[in-house]
Amino acid sequence: MRDRIVAAALTVLQSEGWSALTQPRVALAAGLRQSHLTYYFPTRRDLVTAVSREVARRLLAGFERLAREAPADPRGFGLSFARLCTPEQTRLLLTLVLAADAEPAIRRIFRALTRDVRARLAETIGRLGGPRDGGDAVALMHALGVGLAVLELARAEPAARRELRTSTALAVSRLVAGAETMTGQGGSRR
Repeated sequence: MRDRIVAAALTVLQSEGWSALTQPRVALAAGLRQSHLTYYFPTRRDLVTAVSREVARRLLAGFERLAREAPADPRGFGLSFARLCTPEQTRLLLTLVLAADAEPAIRRIFRALTRDVRARLAETIGRLGGPRDGGDAVALMHALGVGLAVLELARAEPAARRELRTSTALAVSRLVAGAETMTGQGGSRR
């Protein structure tokens, strides 16, 4: 039943956003009475914490899939990275950010997600010949992807989607090219 409630909450979040994550709305989406929902999640905070864990799990699963299945060329990886940034995923990420702002337990979930996503990005970019250390270049790539995804969601127009795809592809290409320039060995900084 807990999984059913969390799934209903995620559906509400993906379609309506953070402000819609209320116990009455989630109970309705789950086909339950609110009293039944509060048996499993006595407070909104309990519900938001469970949903935040699931959001983090889903977002990280996408990055793990990307790391395993990444194209062998930087531009292809950038395009694959952009495909992760759907409006639904961005809404979930923004929900997690808002929840983390208000709740220390969720902030810990968010920190772990950030650390793990950057580790997957560093692995993948390193395999492409870019920096392997997960440092500033990976932080920049992560910030660029998140920022462009948020702008795409806010703008809700095809040009924003194109900008996300081309900018992430360009960023990865430049990260790899920069690593090659710094080492003079085709990016072999191992």
